[in-house]
Amino acid sequence: MRDFGGHIGYGVRPTARRQGYATAMLRDVLPHARDLGLDRVLVTCDTTNVGSRKVIEANGGEFEDERGGKLRFWIRTGH
Repeated sequence: MRDFGGHIGYGVRPTARRQGYATAMLRDVLPHARDLGLDRVLVTCDTTNVGSRKVIEANGGEFEDERGGKLRFWIRTGH
């Protein structure tokens, strides 16, 4: 999991994409992660998944690196 996984995952059916649902889901789960004691969370996406990368970056994702075809981002859960 350290190289290919993350703390949070999300998915949106194809007919509902590009409507802001994934951005809202990720934003709304961050306070719950903070309540669990996580100061920051790891979120990953495939290198080819531009939409997911935009969702992560819109939620404050800070790029760490690429490992095995996955982009790794850290998001702070606090204000």
